[in-house]
Amino acid sequence: MEATRRLYYDNSYLTEFTAQVVAVAERDNQPALALDCSAFYPEGGGQPADRGWLAEPVSGQRWPVVDVQGDDGVVWHLLAAGQPLPPIGATVTGQIDWARRFDHMQQHCGQHILSAAFITVCNAPTASFHLSERSVTIDLAVAGLDEDQIWAAETWANAAVWQNLPVQARFVTPAELTQIPLRKPPAVSGDVRVVSIGDIDHSACGGTHPARSGEVGAIAVLGWTRQRGMIRVEFACGNRVIAALRARDAAARAAAATLSVSWAELPEAVNRLRAAQQALQRELTQTQRDLDALRAAQWYEQTPPVNGKRVVTVTLPGVGIERLRAIAGQIAGLPGGIAIVVGGIDQSQVVVACAEDSGADARAILAAGTAVAGGRGGGTARLAQGGVSQPAALSEAMTAMVERAR
Repeated sequence: MEATRRLYYDNSYLTEFTAQVVAVAERDNQPALALDCSAFYPEGGGQPADRGWLAEPVSGQRWPVVDVQGDDGVVWHLLAAGQPLPPIGATVTGQIDWARRFDHMQQHCGQHILSAAFITVCNAPTASFHLSERSVTIDLAVAGLDEDQIWAAETWANAAVWQNLPVQARFVTPAELTQIPLRKPPAVSGDVRVVSIGDIDHSACGGTHPARSGEVGAIAVLGWTRQRGMIRVEFACGNRVIAALRARDAAARAAAATLSVSWAELPEAVNRLRAAQQALQRELTQTQRDLDALRAAQWYEQTPPVNGKRVVTVTLPGVGIERLRAIAGQIAGLPGGIAIVVGGIDQSQVVVACAEDSGADARAILAAGTAVAGGRGGGTARLAQGGVSQPAALSEAMTAMVERAR
């Protein structure tokens, strides 16, 4: 099958076209058509596929295009199921979802500009690019960037946008390519499509772009994180900048209203709230420790001594290992105290603590339990802990540990 003639190569603004069906197939469990030519952009190069419609001019039958994929030069239009497909040789018209197309043009061109900015300002080359309906990211091949560098790159990028530079897309031969200062070497051989934005960026790219950089509107960096030894930068261009500002403004206004302050006072109010929360957390932690110590003493007193030992067993579902250790330690701090405390959050944990005058070995007691309920652990003669792999056998394991303790 001959390669599909891609109309968007010559005109990214083309939204309607006429073509002939050259193949009918099923792809990814969906009906699909291949046409002799198409203005639909297939997913690739970090850019999502176009959406839109195909229609039969005479009957008026219409098929929503739900995905577009390229395969060995052929563009396949995946259609919504449930309608009979046009036969090979039929003439169809295509219509592109322009709002989606223009959004992708803004984001993709903005990515070229921002990538050039990070190279110029920070010597940080782009390793990968991803564009989705919700976010746009680039991964920069550097270990770290500070805030000043990020904002400097953003400023540089927007200055390039507002210069309204011409954006030119054309195919060049390998010989011509050697004369173009590409941002990175192309991944293909032969003639290569190059997108040039003024003289600030030249990149091998098959995507759709506006005619001038000014149509990108604006570029806003929304955040950055470290990812696998690189810096991932999330950003927005054009209409997405307005949407992001609206969303952040709504969130800031809602938070400010909740705290009864203006949005400008929000950072200070949040700091006060955080300080108050930390103070309350410290107070709560101390109160919890005091309560645990009191309960440990009560459990100890309620356990009758046997041969000068008090073997205290406690089950505390949902209690973390640090609290389990603290409670066991409180019990073992009393004369003849032996604590067998069971709890845990993500998995069942057992902590055994023994008073020095008890003559018991916490490791041996724990081993008696894990022999029944599975798992493993370790520690010292005074304190041992471990995980249990068979929680259903905990009751039997507890009995074995008590017998070993006595």
